[in-house]
Amino acid sequence: MKSPFDTALTPAALLGLLAVTLLSGCSLTKVGSASFASVEIKNHSRAEIQYTTAQVFREDGYRGSLSGSGQMVFEKEGSRANNLAYNGLVATHEGAITVVRVRADLVDLGGSSWRLQCHAFMVRNAGDSFFEDEIRLANVRSGPYQRLLDKVAKQLK
Repeated sequence: MKSPFDTALTPAALLGLLAVTLLSGCSLTKVGSASFASVEIKNHSRAEIQYTTAQVFREDGYRGSLSGSGQMVFEKEGSRANNLAYNGLVATHEGAITVVRVRADLVDLGGSSWRLQCHAFMVRNAGDSFFEDEIRLANVRSGPYQRLLDKVAKQLK
């Protein structure tokens, strides 16, 4: 009788395993809350980091604000492709828009170290208290947001 461990993986299964491994990237080593996009910043105050973060996001077309909890929220209008993907053809034709929303947090790591982390969302009906629908982006779509946080860290070096 054959053991289940004697079975070789098919080329398709190996390719799938490789794809999952590559797409997860460095996120496997990050804590869950920082797995989308994050950077560690040392020897700067919370205010300096928030100011620089707001500046970097503003340069990339985002509007931003600081919530009462200290979370930074940045938004910009999504592309036409975003509108079609999240609202559909008819709603997009009728003027529906999708907003890209980024929620950024600072986590105190102690010893004058901070982790700046964020999560991004596509938002249908943004601003509508009843119909607003916030859809979190998958970790595999974190690249543009990781680049923004890397830019913040670089400017603070």
